[in-house]
Amino acid sequence: MGGSLVELYTQLEEKLGKETAKVLVEAIEELTEEKKNFLKFELKEELLKEVATKGDIKLILEKIRTLEEKMQTLEEQTVKSIQVLEQRIEEKIQTLEERMEERIQTMEKHIDGKIQTLEEKMEKKLEQTKGELLKWLIVLFVGQATFIVGLVFTLVKLLK
Repeated sequence: MGGSLVELYTQLEEKLGKETAKVLVEAIEELTEEKKNFLKFELKEELLKEVATKGDIKLILEKIRTLEEKMQTLEEQTVKSIQVLEQRIEEKIQTLEERMEERIQTMEKHIDGKIQTLEEKMEKKLEQTKGELLKWLIVLFVGQATFIVGLVFTLVKLLK
């Protein structure tokens, strides 16, 4: 007995007595079991109507084979397409690498030219700076020498 039948039995037992409650619950159980068996039978009959026959299975198998053949053909075509695309990509990469190498060489030449120009300008500036420094060195030397000669003459006059 299920849980709900036990509760029903308990309630019927209080109102109708033990024996009557038992008979009623057993009758309900039998009816429930018969109904369950009948529903199983109907379900089985419905399922048998829906079950595929050997002919249905053969048709499905033929369709599956046809689909497998189509899939095989598509796979082969896809592999060929991928190979063609890979080759195109490789060619594009090669072209790009060549173009990049040319650009790099052009840029290197350009940069080398700029560096050479800057070196020449710096050498000229250094030469100019050397000349200026030498000129100022001579001016300072002559000034210092004049000052020292003047100081010596002044000391000589003072000592006389």
